[in-house]
Amino acid sequence: MADIVDYTEVPYLQEILSFLPIKPEDEEDVINYIQNITNLIAVNYKYEQYQFAYFGIHLLYMTYIYCTAWKISQIEPDRYKDAIIYARPYSGREKEFKIEEPESVFAYSLMPESDIAKIFRIINLDNSQITNVGEYVKTRNEMAHASGKFEIPNEESFDTKVHTLYISIKNIHNKLEACIRKWYEQVLLSFCKGEYEGYDNPKDIISEQMIQSFKLSVNELLVCNEMSVSSLISAHRGYQTKLKDFKKAVTDHCQEMGYI
Repeated sequence: MADIVDYTEVPYLQEILSFLPIKPEDEEDVINYIQNITNLIAVNYKYEQYQFAYFGIHLLYMTYIYCTAWKISQIEPDRYKDAIIYARPYSGREKEFKIEEPESVFAYSLMPESDIAKIFRIINLDNSQITNVGEYVKTRNEMAHASGKFEIPNEESFDTKVHTLYISIKNIHNKLEACIRKWYEQVLLSFCKGEYEGYDNPKDIISEQMIQSFKLSVNELLVCNEMSVSSLISAHRGYQTKLKDFKKAVTDHCQEMGYI
């Protein structure tokens, strides 16, 4: 499919993909889901089926929302548990609803989509942007009804709608940065203290713990790369060599993959 349809021609698709997990390794097979949706978008866009292409973009958008909620649950578990205390699933899905300690990013699919963004108050996303997430869900739902007409009939309207979702993702990412930096600092200190049993090489931690297990996106990995380790070195002089080695390994990986 990738040989037939060039998905890089779809407006904002490349940019949105850079906010989604790079290559997670898990039973839920997130990467294949993303790739299949990407192919769906590209095919519909190529044949000017813009509304159906937009539905695919919105699926990627909600996948980003799910992944972000999951990462917050890992980084700020206490605040997260307070935030979801009143969370409720769709009717009839109560037995499957396990988001207190979610094992899958898709656990949030059982929760009304408009409610998920309320979790983002933990990262100080403002109320207007939280409301916007719900509005985008409402708009998509309205378009999914058999109304006899298309709300996104042309490339221009597709571009406008997708740009709105892209800006929403960027705004959420900007607020998530502080959480990612907090998490990455702990990764660095755990490495220096020898807490990653069986891991001696930073490259393996980057690949297996940061990218595969924690589901980092390209842009989140770049946040880690841009983070200075000087303050950690000042506080932990004995870790200076290890911190610099890890910092270099992250930069090397980003360069090798063409991220920078």
